[in-house]
Amino acid sequence: MYSDKYSLCFQPDSLLIEQVSMMKDRLGETIGWYHSKNSLAHLTIAEFQASESDIQRMHQQILRCCASFTPVETYLTAFGTYPNGTFFLQVDALAKPQLKAYAQKLFQTLQLKQAYKCTDPHLSIGRKLNEDKIKQAYALFEQPNLHFTCNQLVMRRLNTVRRQFDIITTYPFLSQPLIEDTQLTLF
Repeated sequence: MYSDKYSLCFQPDSLLIEQVSMMKDRLGETIGWYHSKNSLAHLTIAEFQASESDIQRMHQQILRCCASFTPVETYLTAFGTYPNGTFFLQVDALAKPQLKAYAQKLFQTLQLKQAYKCTDPHLSIGRKLNEDKIKQAYALFEQPNLHFTCNQLVMRRLNTVRRQFDIITTYPFLSQPLIEDTQLTLF
């Protein structure tokens, strides 16, 4: 069965996307091309292979989860790195547990097999940077003071021509009470 690569992400608003894009451009002017340079700002929840029928099945499950999610005020006030060369904006200590809980709910609901699951919410600026380029990135930027209301998820499909993900569906957070599937009895 044919499958594509998909990504499920927390999607910031257009203002933060533009601010991060300017940061990425500025970093590119300093260190040259790098992985994630042209990627729109997002916080990855999971990346996985799926068929079109898998995505259709997941659609209702994601809608149901997002209906119960409440928007989260998210502040990005520090940079961080991972050993794999990722330079990123850190999610603040108040928002991080809530975003982690939402991601866990999605992992449990979707039962994604063979997926990359992000367990530490962050917003990548660059990936696969060597130590020298990471030092240049830290030197280039002052301490960030960014904010957005995390109020939606997006499903993205990899565009193999552009080698970037394209948003295919947006799922707003609706702050509705969670309705669990319960079995009703007559007696």
